[in-house]
Amino acid sequence: MPRFWSPLLGAFALLGASSASAEPDLSTCGAQELKRYIGAPVEALKRVRQGDARYVRAGCAMTMDYKSGRLTVVYDRKTDRIMRLGCN
Repeated sequence: MPRFWSPLLGAFALLGASSASAEPDLSTCGAQELKRYIGAPVEALKRVRQGDARYVRAGCAMTMDYKSGRLTVVYDRKTDRIMRLGCN
């Protein structure tokens, strides 16, 4: 590998590490107020949250289009309990 790659690879590693450790912003879609539903049945949140939301079973494919105001709820496929919330 040429010598000039080493500093570049190090810079990319730092960029990846800083973005991976950053906490996601949960305020843009209202997820911050809904964190208490993590671990609860997904149906409980579906009754409360109306509007721009998508419910995805863990491990299933989802589109990668970004909408900061949309709530994404990921839930366990066996127990139907909420695993995580996100704004995307």
